[in-house]
Order: sequence, then C-alpha cells, then structure tokens
Amino acid sequence: MPPPDETADTGTEQARRLNFNSVFGGLFVALSAVLLLIIPDQIEKPLIIFAANQNDLKPSLFPQLVAVGFGGLGIWLFFKSFSIRERNELRGLRLPAIVNISVTLLAMLLYGPLMVSVGFVVASALLIGFLSTFFGNRNYLLTAAIAVAVPVTMFFVFTKLLATYLPPFPIDTVLTRLYLL
Repeated sequence: MPPPDETADTGTEQARRLNFNSVFGGLFVALSAVLLLIIPDQIEKPLIIFAANQNDLKPSLFPQLVAVGFGGLGIWLFFKSFSIRERNELRGLRLPAIVNISVTLLAMLLYGPLMVSVGFVVASALLIGFLSTFFGNRNYLLTAAIAVAVPVTMFFVFTKLLATYLPPFPIDTVLTRLYLL
C-alpha cells in the first residue's frame, strides 16, 4: 500500500516521479547558466589598478561561485526529486494566499525601479508601509515609525559603516552633509 501522501492515480511511473521539485531543479540550473553568462558584463572593472598582483581576486569571482553553487544545488534537487514522494501542495492554495503572494511579488518588482528613482530610504519606507498595511497592520503611527527608522538605520549602516553605495534621495544627500546619516 502506498504512503498516504502519494497519489496512486497519476499515470506512468515516470509521470509520478516527475514533480514540481524536478521543475524547480531545472529552473535553478537554467537560472545559474544565465547568471554565469551575464555576471562578467554586470560587474564593473576597477578604473585604476595601482599594483598588478597576479594573486588578486577578480570582482566577479564571488558572484560566479554563488551561481555555480546555485546550479549545483539545482542539479542535486533535480535528481533528488525523483525519489521524493509528495503531493503538490501549491495546487491547494486558496485565493487569498495567491493574492497575498502576487501582491508581494508585484511590490518587490516595483521596489527596484522605485529605489533607483526616489532613493533607498523613501522606496523602502513606502514598501514597508504598503506591505504592513496590506497584511493587516492598522497601527499607522507604529507603521510610520518603523517604515522610517528601519531604512534610515540601514542606510547609515550600509553607507557609513560598511562603505556600500545605496541610491540616495535628495534629502539623503542633505542629511549626509549634516552628518545625520
């Protein structure tokens, strides 16, 4: 007798073994290949090289290692998926769950271009405020405080302590000149 979570009426043995894990394993491998192709063009080369050392690491090395690891895990998931016997619980999602996931994905897709145009602090505050309100938070004062405090703190940590670039907003530039950020 098959385990209770295995569906016995799915057809051939191969059809039963090919599941959503197989599909995602294949997608991860394909995404890894795309990343490996575009990484060299997406990372800027240093403008000035002061000392030519043959042991220096290239800026693209770490992203390429991550892409290779991602592809390796995709290959592992693809082959491991043939021994996994489970039902696709994604088919059982109800409409509210699908709406929540869709709205969150759409907000994240809009966050990137918004961050470039209005800056990290403002875009992050808008995203935090929108998603927390969408998911049911009705304490607007607390939402506003968190939506402002978290991005400002992150902006300070990443730009000042970690010396990383984040897209500024004009007010970010003023606050930075006044040593507030």
